[in-house]
Amino acid sequence: MSEYKYKAFISYRHLEPDMQAAEKLQKLLENYKPPKNMAAKSEKWRIFRDVSELQSSSDLSEDIKNAVESSEYLIVICSPEYNQSKWCLQEITRFRELHGNTNENIITLLVKGPPKEAFPEQLTYTEAKTVNDKGEETTVKVEVEPLAANITADTLKESMKKLNTEYLRIAAPLLGCDFNDLFQREKRREAARRRRIFGGVSGVLSVITLISVISALTINNKNKQIQKQNDQIKSQNEQIEKKNNDLLIENSEHLAAESEKLYKDSSLIPAIQKALEAMPSDGEDKPIVPEAEYALSREMGMFKSQQTVPQLSLRHDTAIEKISFMGSGKSVVSQDATGIYFWDAESGKLLKKITASDGDFSSKEYGSSNKLTAIFEIDDDKTGTYFSSTAAPGVLNYEVSSVFGNVYTYYTHDVSDDEAGTGGDLYVYNSDSKLWKLNGGTGEVIWCAEPSEKAYSYYSVTNTDKYIVRFYKSKNVIPSTGVAMPGNDILMELIDCKTGKVTETVDVSGIYSGMLGFFLDMELQDIVDNTVYFYNNDKEQMIAYTIKDHKLEEKSSLTLPEYSKGSIRTAELNILGNDPVIITNDIFALQYNANIKRMDADMKEAVWSTDIPVNYVTGSKVFRFNKDETNADIDVLGVVTNRTLSMLDYSNGKLIKTLTLDSNIVDVTFSRRGLIMFTLSTGEEYVISISNYLGDVSRNGAYKIQSFNTGISFCSYSRGKYVTSEDYSNTAYIQYIQKNQFFNAIDAGENIHNYNVSSVSEDGKYAVITATEYPDTDNYSDDDLVKHFYIYCSDDGKCSDIAELKGYTVSAAEFVDGNKIIAAVYQTRADYSTEKKLAIIDVPSGKVTEVNGSFDFQLNSMKMITSGNSVYYTTNTDRELLRVCTDGTISMWSGEKEINVLQEREICNGVSAVSGDRAVVFYCDTTDESRGIEVYDFANGKRTKLDYDLTNDDGLSVNKLFWQDDTTVGAFLSNRSVALFNAETGELKAKVSLDGTSQEPISVVPIDKERFAVLCRDLCLYEMNYEGFTGRSLKLEFGIDERNNISENDSNKAASLVSKPSTDASCMYVIWSDNKAWLVNTDKFKVRYSIDDFAGAASKEDKVFIMDVGNDKAGYIPVYKPQQLIDTAREYVEKLFGKGMTDEK
Repeated sequence: MSEYKYKAFISYRHLEPDMQAAEKLQKLLENYKPPKNMAAKSEKWRIFRDVSELQSSSDLSEDIKNAVESSEYLIVICSPEYNQSKWCLQEITRFRELHGNTNENIITLLVKGPPKEAFPEQLTYTEAKTVNDKGEETTVKVEVEPLAANITADTLKESMKKLNTEYLRIAAPLLGCDFNDLFQREKRREAARRRRIFGGVSGVLSVITLISVISALTINNKNKQIQKQNDQIKSQNEQIEKKNNDLLIENSEHLAAESEKLYKDSSLIPAIQKALEAMPSDGEDKPIVPEAEYALSREMGMFKSQQTVPQLSLRHDTAIEKISFMGSGKSVVSQDATGIYFWDAESGKLLKKITASDGDFSSKEYGSSNKLTAIFEIDDDKTGTYFSSTAAPGVLNYEVSSVFGNVYTYYTHDVSDDEAGTGGDLYVYNSDSKLWKLNGGTGEVIWCAEPSEKAYSYYSVTNTDKYIVRFYKSKNVIPSTGVAMPGNDILMELIDCKTGKVTETVDVSGIYSGMLGFFLDMELQDIVDNTVYFYNNDKEQMIAYTIKDHKLEEKSSLTLPEYSKGSIRTAELNILGNDPVIITNDIFALQYNANIKRMDADMKEAVWSTDIPVNYVTGSKVFRFNKDETNADIDVLGVVTNRTLSMLDYSNGKLIKTLTLDSNIVDVTFSRRGLIMFTLSTGEEYVISISNYLGDVSRNGAYKIQSFNTGISFCSYSRGKYVTSEDYSNTAYIQYIQKNQFFNAIDAGENIHNYNVSSVSEDGKYAVITATEYPDTDNYSDDDLVKHFYIYCSDDGKCSDIAELKGYTVSAAEFVDGNKIIAAVYQTRADYSTEKKLAIIDVPSGKVTEVNGSFDFQLNSMKMITSGNSVYYTTNTDRELLRVCTDGTISMWSGEKEINVLQEREICNGVSAVSGDRAVVFYCDTTDESRGIEVYDFANGKRTKLDYDLTNDDGLSVNKLFWQDDTTVGAFLSNRSVALFNAETGELKAKVSLDGTSQEPISVVPIDKERFAVLCRDLCLYEMNYEGFTGRSLKLEFGIDERNNISENDSNKAASLVSKPSTDASCMYVIWSDNKAWLVNTDKFKVRYSIDDFAGAASKEDKVFIMDVGNDKAGYIPVYKPQQLIDTAREYVEKLFGKGMTDEK
């Protein structure tokens, strides 16, 4: 092509920095004026860049192809991303085709990445003609290195600055000249331009110099004023920015507090959503407050191995009125004011919805006021439901309850093939009393029972085990006119539940005078075989009738007990086996009484009658437990109301036990094997075995199966899943166990249980794990159990078994010097003597070296502390402090070579603290009965007594010692003060009163060189410095048992509280009793994370190890970054409600 439309075509990727480089390069080249004699006169280059040339094109691919063909040069903007675009590479291919498949007229600009990754492969070779050995001319590929302008830099700004010069490397070939020549000409041209400007202005400068001098003073004064104003504006802006930031923090803290309240009120999902509001959204410049991290991590169970949470949401149009698993658990069926819903129990998807206006379900007579009513077919007999312990074999954990006796925890549903799914089919009738039976799993119609042609109007529909019963008023038709008139008879239709056929129509008019009175006073109780049971609340009688010739004949009756005038009475009959059991409930002056009568089969004689003080209202249930199935000594009658569980001897009516609960029962079922299973409105699910309440009261106990974090007014269980809803809520949840995706479980192999994390290395790579191997059989003794010592590596998840320590029990173990472990282990011999070992384990090799010398240690509750290249622990009933180094040497605080039972100087109550080679101890000297505090240097034997007199005050004691830093020792004293000493000289630096907390202090931990924290009985941690209370405190959340434990503790338990550094310099771990920890932001003095089941934490890696004893698991969890919390919570909420949904409405 002799003439080109474009001087060059810029080929680039539409990404940064490629795109900005292409745009700026186009402007530089098009505005460039070449030096004289280097270009045709008045030549102005036109450069093609698709964005500027093709903004309105309708066929980009064809236009770009034409532009490539119309361009003299091709400029390639090279980056690793460029090579990923097939369109960019096609531009190169087409240009090379036009130039004999060579790189002729192709210029490169390197903007990003190393050349090997950035240059397209096509530009790294060219084709050349050569002659082979046979003398034939062939074409071969020859590697070349593209000449390129290079503007790579650390920032986009620096890269664009380089382009201001480097573009000349691209302009040079466009002009057909050398870059150095062009560059030098440009420098000379710039210099000449500056001389002209200087010459032109020098005269003018002479004229205005005098003016400038005069005006300079004025300008200077003006500038000072402007600067002052600018400083004021800057200060105001900073104040505004700080105020805005403070408001954002205050708002986030308020939202986090709301989240906490919702969580405590069992509103888990709203709590999570509120906590998410407290965190920054995408791109939002919002500060992250520890309160929000704390709330969100706790609500999401981020430091648990697993928890039961809502997994699927079922959103209704209005408030849910009833809900249950149906179709053997395949579906969930629910009803609200707008209709009946069928949900898939696996996916939560709505299968279908039936409304009162849908086709066959509608009513011409009632129109828009038509209403559908559902009757669920649910069997309360859940025989086949089993439970098992989730803890390690042989582990039995229980809490003491004033209601149940012992409450055994760590139990769950053990779903087996024997366990039937919940629910059968359901029955639906409309305002016309037209009746349908629907498949509980699919909602498909099984049968339909039309209203009787003999009915003038229907009054009610109810159900028994075998029948759906409809009551209607008879119809008379005037022959002459065909007009229907109400008759005088009341008819009862018995519709077979299986077939939908009317098996009997009974005239019940004769059993009560007056049609209106019948429906007010006669309540159908049951129909068994040919006997119909009614409760006549006018005569206070339970009456049995026989169906004969489509009428009812009285068979027997029972007059109920007299009741006080003004009391509220209800009565109910249950057929248990062949026995009618009648329960009469009376409420008078807020006093409850339920009279229970077991009748003979004909309901003529009472076998027994018992009164119990419970409120047996609608929804209450009775179960009969046969001793042949429960293996108990007696048959038992279980009576369950909304707040009580009672057990009676079925043979004589004697009350065995009544359990009165603190909250309502929302779901209850039973197993014929003697179990009553129930869920409370507070979210706890329990199982009681009636055998636990027969006989010795020490056997009284229940099993705690579950604890929900959501409010529950409706609950249904089926094969490991729950569907729950709160009162007046339009959202139900299908809940089941969710495993924490971030939890890394430790697995040492089959039949290994009782995992225990003894120690964690500072880098978090290794952990000492002890566990027990159980035989692969159900029948074993303790002698069959084998204890193991493992070194767990988090990099590959493997457990290395230390064979030499197999069979030993570990009292304590700690990592020392990064790759060593010092462990105290023991083994009970056949003669019941105890063999004790101090072992040093090399982590990489697993080699074990025994420590020789005089030592002893406690078998249980031993506390080993790592410091420097050693471990320290108290021995000789906490009177001696022993040091073990990694080289196997042993030394003692007393200076003795061997442990002396009768020490002259001894540590009081084990109160000591270590730092490096030094230990500070609270001691007493038995020779003169003096007491004191001293720093002992194990390296050189130096003793420094601290300047504090304890001898003259027998009531004064040291509760705890701690190292504030390497040079300062702190002493928590029994007189509610902390004394701080110079560790080198023993000089008293400060004495701080703890009275400013206004609480009883329990323990103290150091924060940094200037601060320490005090735990008080109110469960708050108070920040202190040398001046006293700083005014800042934080609340530590404990479980109820832990709260009681602390409230009952005195300062003798001060050692239970310790602190540990974390990878974040602004945070530290506060640990109570080695198994409960909080990550505290010490800058803000706020709790960031709460960690239950704490086992250990790395100080140089964001890892926390936990021991989930209840699920027989141990493992580690990351210390979450805020964005991890946000992403996990959002993903959870979106999964629950759908993408983009943020509210529970």
